[in-house]
Amino acid sequence: MQILPAITVSVLLGATFLPQGFPWEIFKPRTLKEVISITSKAVRPGDSMFLASNQLESKVEVVFTGQSRPIIKARKSFITMWVGTLRADQKGYDELYEREYLYKEGPEEYWLATSKPITKYFDKELKPGDKMDLYLISIGAYRSKDDIDCVLLVEEFQKPAAQEALRADSP
Repeated sequence: MQILPAITVSVLLGATFLPQGFPWEIFKPRTLKEVISITSKAVRPGDSMFLASNQLESKVEVVFTGQSRPIIKARKSFITMWVGTLRADQKGYDELYEREYLYKEGPEEYWLATSKPITKYFDKELKPGDKMDLYLISIGAYRSKDDIDCVLLVEEFQKPAAQEALRADSP
Protein backbone atom coordinates (compact mmCIF):
# COMPACT_ATOMS: atom_id res chain seq x y z
CA MET A 1 0.00 0.00 0.00
CA GLN A 2 2.93 2.37 0.54
CA ILE A 3 3.99 2.06 -3.10
CA LEU A 4 1.00 3.94 -4.56
CA PRO A 5 1.60 7.19 -2.59
CA ALA A 6 5.31 7.06 -3.47
CA ILE A 7 4.49 6.66 -7.18
CA THR A 8 1.96 9.50 -7.02
CA VAL A 9 4.52 11.81 -5.39
CA SER A 10 7.15 10.87 -8.00
CA VAL A 11 4.75 11.53 -10.87
CA LEU A 12 3.69 14.89 -9.42
CA LEU A 13 7.29 15.98 -8.81
CA GLY A 14 8.30 14.85 -12.29
CA ALA A 15 5.44 16.81 -13.82
CA THR A 16 6.55 19.91 -11.92
CA PHE A 17 10.18 19.85 -13.01
CA LEU A 18 10.09 18.38 -16.50
CA PRO A 19 9.27 20.77 -19.33
CA GLN A 20 5.99 19.73 -20.92
CA GLY A 21 4.63 20.63 -24.32
CA PHE A 22 7.55 22.66 -25.68
CA PRO A 23 8.81 21.24 -29.00
CA TRP A 24 12.51 21.09 -28.01
CA GLU A 25 13.34 18.66 -30.81
CA ILE A 26 12.50 21.05 -33.69
CA PHE A 27 15.19 23.55 -32.65
CA LYS A 28 18.46 22.97 -34.53
CA PRO A 29 21.84 23.90 -33.04
CA ARG A 30 23.16 27.08 -34.64
CA THR A 31 25.07 30.19 -33.71
CA LEU A 32 23.44 33.62 -33.51
CA LYS A 33 25.84 34.77 -36.21
CA GLU A 34 24.56 31.97 -38.46
CA VAL A 35 20.87 32.75 -37.78
CA ILE A 36 21.43 36.45 -38.49
CA SER A 37 23.33 35.67 -41.68
CA ILE A 38 20.57 33.38 -43.00
CA THR A 39 17.84 35.89 -42.09
CA SER A 40 19.73 38.88 -43.53
CA LYS A 41 20.22 37.12 -46.86
CA ALA A 42 16.44 36.74 -47.18
CA VAL A 43 16.04 40.54 -47.40
CA ARG A 44 16.32 41.35 -51.11
CA PRO A 45 18.10 44.53 -52.24
CA GLY A 46 14.95 46.60 -52.86
CA ASP A 47 12.96 45.29 -49.89
CA SER A 48 12.36 47.31 -46.75
CA MET A 49 11.52 44.16 -44.77
CA PHE A 50 11.13 40.40 -44.84
CA LEU A 51 8.44 38.56 -42.83
CA ALA A 52 9.51 34.96 -42.21
CA SER A 53 7.04 32.13 -42.57
CA ASN A 54 9.84 29.59 -41.97
CA GLN A 55 10.97 30.65 -38.52
CA LEU A 56 14.38 28.97 -38.53
CA GLU A 57 13.90 27.42 -35.08
CA SER A 58 17.33 27.50 -33.48
CA LYS A 59 19.07 26.47 -30.28
CA VAL A 60 21.99 28.78 -29.54
CA GLU A 61 24.50 28.74 -26.70
CA VAL A 62 25.05 32.15 -25.13
CA VAL A 63 26.19 33.80 -21.93
CA PHE A 64 23.59 35.56 -19.78
CA THR A 65 24.52 39.17 -18.88
CA GLY A 66 21.53 40.02 -16.68
CA GLN A 67 20.93 43.27 -18.57
CA SER A 68 17.56 44.13 -20.10
CA ARG A 69 15.70 47.08 -21.60
CA PRO A 70 12.34 47.77 -23.23
CA ILE A 71 12.23 46.56 -26.83
CA ILE A 72 13.11 49.36 -29.23
CA LYS A 73 10.02 50.78 -30.96
CA ALA A 74 10.89 49.72 -34.51
CA ARG A 75 11.48 46.13 -33.39
CA LYS A 76 8.26 46.06 -31.35
CA SER A 77 6.31 47.38 -34.37
CA PHE A 78 7.86 44.67 -36.53
CA ILE A 79 6.85 41.96 -34.03
CA THR A 80 3.27 43.30 -33.95
CA MET A 81 3.11 43.37 -37.77
CA TRP A 82 4.50 39.82 -38.03
CA VAL A 83 1.97 38.51 -35.49
CA GLY A 84 -0.90 40.31 -37.26
CA THR A 85 0.16 38.92 -40.63
CA LEU A 86 1.37 35.40 -39.88
CA ARG A 87 0.01 34.58 -36.40
CA ALA A 88 -3.36 36.34 -36.46
CA ASP A 89 -4.91 33.28 -34.80
CA GLN A 90 -2.68 33.81 -31.72
CA LYS A 91 -4.04 37.06 -30.32
CA GLY A 92 -1.76 38.62 -27.73
CA TYR A 93 1.35 36.70 -28.85
CA ASP A 94 3.17 39.98 -29.48
CA GLU A 95 2.40 41.08 -25.91
CA LEU A 96 4.68 38.30 -24.64
CA TYR A 97 7.60 40.35 -25.96
CA GLU A 98 8.08 43.64 -24.10
CA ARG A 99 11.73 43.49 -23.09
CA GLU A 100 14.94 42.46 -24.74
CA TYR A 101 17.86 40.95 -22.91
CA LEU A 102 21.54 41.26 -23.70
CA TYR A 103 23.26 37.96 -24.44
CA LYS A 104 26.85 37.26 -25.46
CA GLU A 105 28.10 34.76 -27.99
CA GLY A 106 31.87 34.86 -27.83
CA PRO A 107 32.88 38.54 -27.86
CA GLU A 108 29.69 39.62 -29.69
CA GLU A 109 26.68 41.06 -27.85
CA TYR A 110 23.06 40.71 -28.98
CA TRP A 111 19.87 42.32 -27.70
CA LEU A 112 17.10 39.76 -28.20
CA ALA A 113 13.37 40.04 -27.54
CA THR A 114 12.66 37.50 -24.79
CA SER A 115 9.28 36.01 -23.87
CA LYS A 116 7.93 37.49 -20.65
CA PRO A 117 6.88 34.14 -19.10
CA ILE A 118 10.43 32.77 -19.14
CA THR A 119 12.11 35.92 -17.83
CA LYS A 120 10.50 35.46 -14.42
CA TYR A 121 12.87 32.49 -13.95
CA PHE A 122 16.02 34.43 -14.79
CA ASP A 123 16.53 35.90 -11.29
CA LYS A 124 15.95 32.50 -9.67
CA GLU A 125 18.04 30.36 -12.01
CA LEU A 126 20.70 32.57 -13.58
CA LYS A 127 23.43 34.98 -12.68
CA PRO A 128 25.50 37.14 -15.03
CA GLY A 129 28.16 35.04 -16.73
CA ASP A 130 26.10 31.81 -16.74
CA LYS A 131 26.02 29.79 -19.94
CA MET A 132 22.57 29.03 -21.26
CA ASP A 133 20.88 27.67 -24.34
CA LEU A 134 18.25 29.86 -25.97
CA TYR A 135 15.47 28.39 -28.07
CA LEU A 136 14.55 31.10 -30.53
CA ILE A 137 12.81 31.79 -33.79
CA SER A 138 13.68 34.24 -36.53
CA ILE A 139 10.58 36.15 -37.60
CA GLY A 140 12.27 38.24 -40.28
CA ALA A 141 14.17 41.48 -40.70
CA TYR A 142 13.77 45.11 -41.64
CA ARG A 143 16.07 47.80 -42.93
CA SER A 144 17.14 50.36 -40.37
CA LYS A 145 19.05 53.56 -41.20
CA ASP A 146 22.42 51.82 -41.30
CA ASP A 147 21.83 48.10 -41.56
CA ILE A 148 19.41 45.18 -41.58
CA ASP A 149 17.88 44.43 -38.17
CA CYS A 150 17.05 40.74 -37.77
CA VAL A 151 14.25 40.10 -35.28
CA LEU A 152 14.77 36.99 -33.17
CA LEU A 153 12.33 35.92 -30.47
CA VAL A 154 13.57 33.90 -27.50
CA GLU A 155 10.82 31.44 -26.65
CA GLU A 156 12.53 29.24 -24.06
CA PHE A 157 15.86 28.61 -22.36
CA GLN A 158 17.75 25.89 -20.52
CA LYS A 159 20.87 25.83 -18.45
CA PRO A 160 23.33 23.19 -19.68
CA ALA A 161 23.10 21.29 -16.34
CA ALA A 162 19.31 20.99 -16.73
CA GLN A 163 19.77 19.50 -20.19
CA GLU A 164 22.22 16.91 -18.89
CA ALA A 165 19.75 15.89 -16.18
CA LEU A 166 16.97 15.48 -18.76
CA ARG A 167 19.21 13.38 -21.01
CA ALA A 168 20.23 11.18 -18.07
CA ASP A 169 16.56 10.54 -17.26
CA SER A 170 15.57 9.65 -20.83
CA PRO A 171 15.74 6.05 -22.03
